[in-house]
Amino acid sequence: MAITKQKKVELVASMTERLSDAKSIVFVNFKALPVSETKMLRRKLSADKVGYFVTKKTLAKRVLSDLKAKGEMPELPGELAIAYGDDPLAPARETYAFQTTPRDKGSISIVGGIFEGEYKTKEEMMAIATIPPLQVLRGMFVNLINSPIQRFAIAMGQIAESAGESKGAVPTVASVAEIVAEAIPEVVEVVTETPVVEATPAETPAEVAPEAQLN
Repeated sequence: MAITKQKKVELVASMTERLSDAKSIVFVNFKALPVSETKMLRRKLSADKVGYFVTKKTLAKRVLSDLKAKGEMPELPGELAIAYGDDPLAPARETYAFQTTPRDKGSISIVGGIFEGEYKTKEEMMAIATIPPLQVLRGMFVNLINSPIQRFAIAMGQIAESAGESKGAVPTVASVAEIVAEAIPEVVEVVTETPVVEATPAETPAEVAPEAQLN
């Protein structure tokens, strides 16, 4: 059914209001997706404060052109829906999670988007979609700083800083960590290839003459 001119104006205004302040916008192609699946998708996205709506491509392109994103708009095949939100990663991540969920009928797929004010291709948005959530990244960081090599690098950095204070040049932890990381293979090679030499007892002092003892 054709949309009246007034209805188009209202849809464009609503779409502009939703997308103008969005930090991330994902273009979604859907095919034969049942109403029940669409409702489930909306609920999942809403739980992560991600909006989602279906739109006509002609209206979407009019609104997107007004956003003045950098680059070139990717191709928008088939039926179009848009996911958007204030979180830069959530729209792509949660849409991808639903995309990879097995279903009996219908499908959705990311076909591009806008990230940090620039148009992104399907491949670029898929890369963004697979970035781990913040909680996971924090856990990865904790594991990193708890590793033996990292602890050693931090300790070396602290030693270098203490020594450098008196010389007026304080090396950064990052630079020391880089040096340690490069040196570790060489250290391991030296340690593994160096033959073990048995320690010899230290020489004992010569006995003191009795005359010296009396003096």
